[in-house]
Amino acid sequence: MPEDVRNALEGRWGDLSRHLTENLALDGYRQGLLSLAQVRRLLGFATRWEAQEFLGSHGIPVFDFDPAELDREAALQELADSNRRSKRG
Repeated sequence: MPEDVRNALEGRWGDLSRHLTENLALDGYRQGLLSLAQVRRLLGFATRWEAQEFLGSHGIPVFDFDPAELDREAALQELADSNRRSKRG
């Protein structure tokens, strides 16, 4: 990519790699090519909730409910809550 083009785009969008990855995730999810779990992994989010928030912030409703993933998320949340409680007292 020509340096002047890169500079112009980075001046507006910041990290081009991240910007392009986010747009791939958005387009892939919109078109039904990527699941919520795939968007989460592609963008490096720890939880499905972060991925849902990301999609929602771009006006994309989330209707992707994988029961196994929901169970894992609930277990992770319970572990996080337990860790917070044990650190407090």
